Order: sequence, then structure tokens, then C-alpha cells
Amino acid sequence: MDAMFERVEELAERVRHTVTPLADLSGGYALLDFPDYSNVGDSLIWLGELAFFDRAAAQPPGYVSTIHGFDLGALLRRVPDGPVFLSGGGNFGDLWPRFQQFRRMLLAALPGRPIVQLPQTIHFADPEQVRLTREAIAAHGNFTLLVRDRASLAFAEAELGCPAALCPDMAFCLGSLSRPVLPVHDIVYLLRTDQERSAGRGVPELPRDSLLADWIHGTRAPSRWDRAVARLGRTARMLAGGEPDYRRFRARARSELERGRALLGSGDAVVTDRLHGHILSVLMGIPHAVLDNSYGKVRGFAELWTGDLPGVAVCETLDDATAHALATLREIA
Repeated sequence: MDAMFERVEELAERVRHTVTPLADLSGGYALLDFPDYSNVGDSLIWLGELAFFDRAAAQPPGYVSTIHGFDLGALLRRVPDGPVFLSGGGNFGDLWPRFQQFRRMLLAALPGRPIVQLPQTIHFADPEQVRLTREAIAAHGNFTLLVRDRASLAFAEAELGCPAALCPDMAFCLGSLSRPVLPVHDIVYLLRTDQERSAGRGVPELPRDSLLADWIHGTRAPSRWDRAVARLGRTARMLAGGEPDYRRFRARARSELERGRALLGSGDAVVTDRLHGHILSVLMGIPHAVLDNSYGKVRGFAELWTGDLPGVAVCETLDDATAHALATLREIA
């Protein structure tokens, strides 16, 4: 799978070439929206972002936070002037509203300060939410948006009125990864169970020696109580001289990544409709078949960056994906 590993380095270099010129990191920077929930993909993005900044800035972020643990005063004390980066992913829009609400709040709270949205996929269903986002960006005046696919770029240029550019997913900055376990399944099916699952896709009839899984556990939006507890915990750690948030966040994200590596690495082949199921399979050099999610995120990314790789098949149906995976097994038998 040398072609996959070569592509990983090419895309990591593309990320560095795109992101590095956007802001001066010498005076410190902040990285917001840590994924404090069970999702291997978003943790993979966060770790890729840390790997990028480890190389580009040679210093950790001066301030990190989750969206519900964000403290404007702490940000201003720790990073008075530097750029603010928002973690990448697939939540720019109204499908996952709390993330967009956080972005609009941040734009209003920091007018004119450089804010960079690391690579995202855009999806809006409600024109009113588009209007609110466009107005928040215009009022702020110094927002840069990176996107992972051509459809998102076209939307940003037509509807949002801010500088926008194509950029691969930040996860590629992690570089190639090994399998942590020997395969024990012929095929691992990593299929969505949330609201991005494609309509009408049923439960597959699994070939023998296969595994069906998703890599999220139950999640919910944090309550007011959750946010209060998070603030108290943060204050207690500061008073006790405890471990900085960025180290705890890195460790938690690493735990999520290892869970994902163990899951995908347990299969000789993978079938997935999760974008980071695809990306992690590329990082690990695992042959796999890719299905789209509910709104074109996975296909849009694969068609631009990775779908032409040997060992990757972009498929229309679950039956097609299974057939491709079985053919792969025959080739490596």
C-alpha cells in the first residue's frame, strides 16, 4: 500500500502549504472546539491539528477548550493577540447546530481578530441559518474558511462572503500509521448509526467472519449543569497546578484514535460510510470500500483527494461495497 502512504505525505504537505501562511503563530495562538465526545474521527482531526502546530509553531496552543467549556476571559489572558483556530470536521452548518452557534458567538465576541476555521464540510438546510452565518462573518471582518471539497468551496464563495480555500483534512498531518493488531475478521463494516446515515440503507447481511460496528457511543448536548461542572473542574486544576487542558485533550484524543485503529485494524478489509473510517484506512494502508453519508460529504472528499488510490473503491451501494471487499480478500488470499 505504498501509494496510500505516499498520498498521506502529499496531502500533509498540501495542508502545511495552505494553513501556514494564514496567520502569524509567533505570539501564541488558540485552538478551540476540542471533541469531548465519543467520535474517533473528530479526535483524529484534533491530533492532526496538534501535529501540524507542533511542527509549524514549535509551541503548544496557549489556550484550548471545548465549545461548552469556553472561557472568553481565559482566552484573552492567555492569548491576548494571536490567531484563533477552530477545529475542523463536518459540522459547519445546521445539521449539528450547537457548533454553528458557538462559531457565531465567537465571531461576535472577537471582532477583527484573526479567526481561521480549519478544514470543514459545509451543509445547510435552512436559508435563515445561512443568513445568520453570513452576517456574523461580515460583522467580524477577519474570518478565513478552509473547506475539504469543491461543493463546500462553491457554497462559501457564493453564500458566505469570506476568504475560502480548499484544504485536505487535518488528520493527514499525523502521517502513516501501523496496524496495532493482526486482522481477525475478513471485513470490518464501520457504518453510521446517527443522523448522517444515508436514508434507506439497511443492515447488511454480513459475510462470514465479518464485524459490523460504529465508533461512536451515545452522546448528547451538554446541559447547563455539565458546563458548570466543566468550569469548576478547570478552576480546580488551575489552582492545584494540575495538568494543562491541552495535555489532557491530547491524551483523550489519542485514546479515541487507538480505539479506532484497533477496530479497523482487526479487518483484512473495511467497508465504511464514515469519512474518517476512509481516512484512517488510508493512513493505515488498509484496502477498503467507501460509501457516502447522507449529504455527499464522503464522496465529495474522496473524489477530490483520495478516491483514485489503489485499494480504495468509492461505491454506490452496500452490495457493491461488499463485492469489492470480497474481491480484495480473494486477491490477498
